[in-house]
Amino acid sequence: MFYNIPLKTKPNQGFLKFLSMQNGDKNNLPNVELLLNMEKDYPGIFAKVMCDYDRAKSYRKILDENGKPKKLSWEEAFRRYSLNHKYLGVTDENKDIAKIFSAVGMTQNSFDYATMLRKEMKEKNIPEHILGKELKEESILESIEKIKNRTKDELINAKEMIEELYEKQFTYEWLNKNDPSNSIIGIFCNCCASIISNCYGKNIVIASILAQDVQNLVVRNLKGDIVSKGTVYVNKDAGYAVINDFELNEEYRKNECDFPGRYRDKKESNEEKEREMIFKAFQRGLKAFIQEYDKQNPNKPMKKITIGMGFNRLKKQVERFKKETLNLTVPRGYNFKDAMSSEQFILYERVQKEKDDGGFER
Repeated sequence: MFYNIPLKTKPNQGFLKFLSMQNGDKNNLPNVELLLNMEKDYPGIFAKVMCDYDRAKSYRKILDENGKPKKLSWEEAFRRYSLNHKYLGVTDENKDIAKIFSAVGMTQNSFDYATMLRKEMKEKNIPEHILGKELKEESILESIEKIKNRTKDELINAKEMIEELYEKQFTYEWLNKNDPSNSIIGIFCNCCASIISNCYGKNIVIASILAQDVQNLVVRNLKGDIVSKGTVYVNKDAGYAVINDFELNEEYRKNECDFPGRYRDKKESNEEKEREMIFKAFQRGLKAFIQEYDKQNPNKPMKKITIGMGFNRLKKQVERFKKETLNLTVPRGYNFKDAMSSEQFILYERVQKEKDDGGFER
């Protein structure tokens, strides 16, 4: 219960008095028992009330339906307080972190760590995007709204439009470094990339927030939930990028074999079709990145993008491409283990245009 209480917390005399109140029996402390029982349904409630007793107490005073003052029970007041204050230290600057973290049950320590990483990112003036601009694919609903506003003459190829919308069941986004999801990205993709991780995934998360040359490319489903991600390192000096792997939410990993990224599903199954669409969303995201990158770096365009295969959950899709024989490197501290400890495949390679004897490009 005391795990999440900050070390510098000063004891609140009102809270101590509240805890020591007795109900006739000297051996009975009903308010202590109340908080202990509430802890089961509202984990961390004891620590929250202890650190913020005056505000928690204020929830007892309400107005009834006739506008007259009314007092709630301690239990109801604390319950309402807990629902409105899931973390200590929530401000306008970090309330978005609190919203996302509370939805997946993250602890106070995780919230504090994510807040600290964001603060450090801003102090170091780390750009929110490697390219300095947002790259995000519009959803189906946004596409339909845009189509509504077109004239019939512009809708020449209906089949192409329908296919495009079908593929957009999954859309890409180059996740803003300021987005709280970066800190716990592994929770959405069922991997170890999280600030609470005890293994190398923690370093990948820190790099995706604090390193200027690392960013998460994510894929969202129709509901807008992140269901897949690839953490990308970009070496601007050499003009290449390396993706650690493509992680995938367990919802899209049904019938996975013992070996990660291999599935028993047939090619025509819905599960395989969904994984194919997720992969295509990644491809569209990379294409958009390359186009913008080359525009910003005309003298040093993107030459190559590779991806690791260790725990890659889209192995079948990646294996359509040829293997990388040189194995492009990534700074050691980023811990791209899937890319560095196993084979890499080339997702993109720039083709050099040559001129024939007549001076024409071929």
